Amino acid sequence: MKLWLQKQENLLTVILIIFYSVGLVGIGLNPKEFAQLTPYNLALTAFLLFKLHPEKDLLFFINLLFVFVGAWFLEMIGVTTGLIFGNYQYGNSLGFKLNQTPVIIGLNWIIVAYSSLQLVQTIAIRFKQKIHEILGALFAALFMVLLDMLIEPLAPKLDFWTWQNNLIPIQNYTAWFFFGFAFCYWILKGGLLKNNPMGWRVYLTQFVFFALLNLSI
Repeated sequence: MKLWLQKQENLLTVILIIFYSVGLVGIGLNPKEFAQLTPYNLALTAFLLFKLHPEKDLLFFINLLFVFVGAWFLEMIGVTTGLIFGNYQYGNSLGFKLNQTPVIIGLNWIIVAYSSLQLVQTIAIRFKQKIHEILGALFAALFMVLLDMLIEPLAPKLDFWTWQNNLIPIQNYTAWFFFGFAFCYWILKGGLLKNNPMGWRVYLTQFVFFALLNLSI
């Protein structure tokens, strides 16, 4: 059983790396057109991320649905009022929009929050520490903000979203940290944080992907 899981883990990791490598080359050659595939990228990333999550029961999907809807609603309020993240508007690369807000953005929040928590858990296991719910959510929120800091400069170039006057407000990162903490804490309290080796791999793959994109476009 352990050997079978390890083989699956290796296969999924190879698929993840190949997929993001192709994306890196494609976006480097034709940023905005290749970025139109982002919704499919997020869907495949979510599949690879949750494939090895144990105990995918009804409670698991209910909790994920809560984060999905909550994150989308948060973004919808943010983009229509400018009160949460600052003044911004979405482009076309994230696909279908409902009330000016891409539906897929909820899935993005799930991926980033879950993979950040998995990274925290991996570090905690490495140092033989138990994750405290509040501290775990705080560190995961910090990892979420670090990833967002890499994405923000690329967003206009990839037609993800644009900021008023092309200035990224500090308010955006503050909101990301606060709500990232809230979602991560919810995931922890809901018992969703199981040992999933794909979690930290997805986070690091995305981190390296956006870091390299910042250097290339």
